[in-house]
Amino acid sequence: MIVPCYNERETIAEFYRRMTGVADRAGTYDFEIIFVNDGSRDDTALRLNELSERDARVKVVHLARNMGHQIAITAGMDFAGGDLVVIIDADLQDPPEEIPGMLAKLEEGFDLVHAQRKRRDGESPFKLATAWLFYKLMRRFSTREIVDNCGDFRAFNSKVLKVVRTFRERHRFMRGIFAIIGFRQCIIQYDRDRRYAGETKYPFRKMLSLAINAVLSFSSSPIRFITWASFTLWGISLIYLIKALLDHFVFKVTVPGWTSIIILMTFYNGIILFSIGIIGSYVGRSFEQSQGRPLYWVGDTRNIDRGEDA
Repeated sequence: MIVPCYNERETIAEFYRRMTGVADRAGTYDFEIIFVNDGSRDDTALRLNELSERDARVKVVHLARNMGHQIAITAGMDFAGGDLVVIIDADLQDPPEEIPGMLAKLEEGFDLVHAQRKRRDGESPFKLATAWLFYKLMRRFSTREIVDNCGDFRAFNSKVLKVVRTFRERHRFMRGIFAIIGFRQCIIQYDRDRRYAGETKYPFRKMLSLAINAVLSFSSSPIRFITWASFTLWGISLIYLIKALLDHFVFKVTVPGWTSIIILMTFYNGIILFSIGIIGSYVGRSFEQSQGRPLYWVGDTRNIDRGEDA
């Protein structure tokens, strides 16, 4: 189990109780639970350390600073050594009790199991609407199909783990990576619960950042948009030029003024700056990737042989 955590002090104990309940009823499976503490500012680290002292199945990776949810998942995969792997958040919106069904699908021969949300309790109409819009846009613009209403709750085998480990881009969208790797995939559906306690760790700002990462990492549509916008604006400019020439030479109604010029300059300058911003985003990502810096750095570990460090 890979469990990214950020300021989850109120949920850790209940998550551990339910997760170990699933593990104890799992029959022949041997479980390890890898908690990745993503630079939490509360006492999440202390509570995780206490669990690791009581239960050898609990392994803890403390990142030296907050690197974000997607990087925390990556760190967990780097330390995972199981034949089967499940990614699940600690907020208990994704029920651990769904895990046996996901493992059963892997035993049937599937390599990757996506958990798709049928119902999403406790989420605002705004969040539901923006999620719907996000997946609609991704279907429209992405070169690969992303599974609708599917977060990071999924299970996969060691073959998939080895492949996904090779993806080391800094701006990560794990759902897209899992969507493009192939293998034999399937979907199970479940009802998502309300957050057990605490506040969401994905406010609008982080959701927007994730959406931008998804679009820029898995689609060149923004670049194509600039191209088509330039053709459109060139056509508009040509029409305006013809109109100006007719007004001056044919209808003799030219009126001195600057309003239309200012409007056009503002409009075109705005488009130019917007286009430069999109291109700059791609260039900036290429620059950051070329620096070759590590995706994360580990501050401490518990119940982990440092030889397992990937």
